[in-house]
Amino acid sequence: MAGNKPRYVVLVPGADSLTFEEDYAAAIERGFSVVELTLPPFAGHPIDDRMAHFDAVADLIVDAIENIRDKAPDARIAVIGRNNGGGQLAWALARGIRVGAAVLVGAIPEISLYRKQSQSASAVTFRNTLADEAEFAKIDDMKPLDIVASSKHWAISKCLMQFGQNDPYIDETADDAAERLAKQYRIEWLNDDHAMVSPISLQQRWDYIEAELN
Repeated sequence: MAGNKPRYVVLVPGADSLTFEEDYAAAIERGFSVVELTLPPFAGHPIDDRMAHFDAVADLIVDAIENIRDKAPDARIAVIGRNNGGGQLAWALARGIRVGAAVLVGAIPEISLYRKQSQSASAVTFRNTLADEAEFAKIDDMKPLDIVASSKHWAISKCLMQFGQNDPYIDETADDAAERLAKQYRIEWLNDDHAMVSPISLQQRWDYIEAELN
């Protein structure tokens, strides 16, 4: 019976050192085993080396899922990617991984546009690291890493994406992308900030995970 199968969640962090205490506690309370990944820091050229970094993180996600299935072939698996880790999880989904539930938490849906146009401190700092106009033009090379682009190649058909209305990284550059994603996936805008750990955010994603895995 499905209810007797082991349940796992893989937690994919962002680049901001935010930890997963709240989701870890929610997972344990609901009887899930937890695999929390530790990701390598980004290094190299801010644009040219970005895809190699996403590939390396995708390898870690794929390995984590394969390790679970080696131990428990009938396991039901959920994956949560937070902030930049959500975009990296989206890239891994495009690599063909299959899971029972995927949640992207506070992930910028179109990172290339954000880097190019946003007036947030993060995007401005990124642009200031570029050497010249030619470097600025190369931002478009990151478009395949955008969630709106990678989602076209996912091996799954369902996903919950949660956005915080008070998240400084989710600004007007995310609006159109979120609308496009909403045509196929579940999009929720919540009264939350960058960490996305308000009680309603946690309840919503864990209710979603349990419903999808049952």
